[in-house]
Amino acid sequence: MAENDSPEPPAAVDLWVVLPRVWKRRGRILALSVAASLIALGVTFVLPKTYRAEASILPPEGSNLFVNLAVGYQSLKKFTQTGMLGEYHTPADVFRGILQSRSVRNEVIQRFDLQKVYRQKSPEKTLRILTKRTKVTLYPDGTITLTVVDRDPRRAADMAAAYIEQLDRVNITQLSIKARRMRAVLERRVHEADSLLRATEHDLERYQRSRHTAVPASFDAGSVQAAADLMARKIALEVRLGVLHSYLAPNSDEIRRTRVELQQLQRNLDQLPAIQNELVRRIRDQQIQQRVLEFLASELEQARIREQRDTPTVQVLDLPTVPERHATPKHGTTTVVTLLVSLVVTSMWYAFPRRGAPAESAGG
Repeated sequence: MAENDSPEPPAAVDLWVVLPRVWKRRGRILALSVAASLIALGVTFVLPKTYRAEASILPPEGSNLFVNLAVGYQSLKKFTQTGMLGEYHTPADVFRGILQSRSVRNEVIQRFDLQKVYRQKSPEKTLRILTKRTKVTLYPDGTITLTVVDRDPRRAADMAAAYIEQLDRVNITQLSIKARRMRAVLERRVHEADSLLRATEHDLERYQRSRHTAVPASFDAGSVQAAADLMARKIALEVRLGVLHSYLAPNSDEIRRTRVELQQLQRNLDQLPAIQNELVRRIRDQQIQQRVLEFLASELEQARIREQRDTPTVQVLDLPTVPERHATPKHGTTTVVTLLVSLVVTSMWYAFPRRGAPAESAGG
């Protein structure tokens, strides 16, 4: 290569040359584009149709096993926003996770014999096809939309309904398991609280008999009430922490949040004014243990009810219905897109002739 040789810069497009070429062959370009769009339209009538069924689910109710025990949660929201306690998952996120779980999809596959419907020999391939045809969308307001696509409109609606049934079944099972764990923890704590109450009652009775004293007139019932409330809330958090430890990792975000709440509550208890009078202190201890026992007994009864509950837990906003029109292929969209693409491609083909092609005469 000579020293003066250098790569030639790309030639600029001269519209005064290109446009006449395109305009000269406009009839042929339009004919080819229309022919291509008609072929595409014919193909869409040959392709198998698919139908889309949708269902909407309301946000899960907040009245679960831990609502009565989630003391101070509102004050901890700022930690999740700043990232101090990690990402917080709402009950709606749990619903979405259940719908997308492998176990739920396998149940749907078995119920509708999708391995045979999809003509697949491998269960894994069947699972992948179902995953592509199922979409779960979680909106900011907490509502969930489930979309199922299938070639049979009736089967698409039935599959969407089956997803919701499996969601409800799994949710009921998980709530029952949590309630069983809660009941076991509460039964142990009720037994302990009952023993402590009996011990404080006997201690108070012995003290009054030995000193021949009664309840003093200066007895502050308000301070006892406040102390009893704080102690009951502390016991609630301890129960919740014990249940969380039974199925979560020790360093999980929820366990850490509960520990933070428990530490804050303990600081509030430590700030209560000390009671100097021995009799008043014994009366307060006895009443605190009585309140704690009442609270634990109430929670134990609720846990037993939840353990046996089999009522639906999923509230459906829009039930899946059989779609009347197919979702794909879209005849109009396919035809218009093919026409536009064909116009562009054929125009470029005639605007920039290939090298070695015979030059066109001025007359055509």
